Amino acid sequence: MIELGVDELTLVLQLPLSVKAKMDPSDWPCLAEYMMKRFICKARFEGIFGEIRPECRPPMGYDIGFSFGEHNFFLAIAYHQIRGDMGVAIKFSAQALDYYTEKSGMKVYEFLKAVQDKAYTTRLSRVDLTADYIDEDIDVTDIYQSFIDNKAAVFREFRNKKTGEKSYRRCDLEYQGFLKGQEVPTIYLGSAQSNSRLRIYDKKREQIERNGTKLAKARACKNWVRFEGVFRHEFAHQIGENLLTVTNDNEYANLIANIMIQKFRIMVIDKGVIEDDTEYIKLLMSYISNQTFILKAPSSRNYDIAKSLTHLFFGSGAVSTLYKIRSIWGEEAVKKVLDFIYDYLKEYEPNDDCRYWLRKNANDYRINYPSFDSFMRENIAPRL
Repeated sequence: MIELGVDELTLVLQLPLSVKAKMDPSDWPCLAEYMMKRFICKARFEGIFGEIRPECRPPMGYDIGFSFGEHNFFLAIAYHQIRGDMGVAIKFSAQALDYYTEKSGMKVYEFLKAVQDKAYTTRLSRVDLTADYIDEDIDVTDIYQSFIDNKAAVFREFRNKKTGEKSYRRCDLEYQGFLKGQEVPTIYLGSAQSNSRLRIYDKKREQIERNGTKLAKARACKNWVRFEGVFRHEFAHQIGENLLTVTNDNEYANLIANIMIQKFRIMVIDKGVIEDDTEYIKLLMSYISNQTFILKAPSSRNYDIAKSLTHLFFGSGAVSTLYKIRSIWGEEAVKKVLDFIYDYLKEYEPNDDCRYWLRKNANDYRINYPSFDSFMRENIAPRL
């Protein structure tokens, strides 16, 4: 199946032109605060994420920022004290957007409609669209090899203004693959500086290697490849305008699929001549015509402790060291080492990073795992 969705986004609020024309620069901080309050109320941020608080690391370029609640993901609303032209930015990380859509019950197009207000205008400055191929036996290394062998390329549709005739022109986008062993699990198509760029990668592998937030989902499927289009500036503005016209989930999925195909239609070529669409593009096109879409299921789980414990068991050498101690001095020696660690922990003074992590993450862990046994069963036991 294919799941279509939005991975992350940045939304910018601007003053209406009628207000901006009359504004004195010294009025900007007050106006920015007013816009923020209106937006926060419309978006129900405090009800969904928690109490507003200062954000010490606002989005790049902004100097006054706020976040909400205590979470492991990044969500911030910010403005610059003297740069009114930069507006008010709301930046969702992928996990923050998952959390918001899950808790609010709204898709991205519904969220954008819900936050409209006479006090400001809205536009997207960045949006990442995704097409997830789950159990479709797509191999990222094979896709990369087809580009290397000049057997596939990106094409875009053009129409003759006079005749209306449709044709396809090849777009020689730069491509880059990242080799791991004998495989290429990640490909980038397009320049990092461009308004649109495509990343194709093995999502299942990424989630397992990083103990990601979709780890359980990754384990449950045989294979999972993600096509992720990153759109900025003018392209993001246009996508935002189109999302405001969407009225249901089918239109939402159609819009995402159509944009991905419009910008990144990968076709099979032979000696420079188009033969056909690639199988994975055909599959995406068939979903458009059939309108059988499954939007991605959000998940806001955090696997930081699982990463640390996995490293402790398998990567740090701790278990190997304990085994050596037991082999030389016996079981009692191992118990003494563990007792020593436990006593040391009682006197341990955590640093600021540790305290900050606990403030941001402890509550989410308690919600997702009511007991430590449930945490171990899901995250550690399958690896032992």
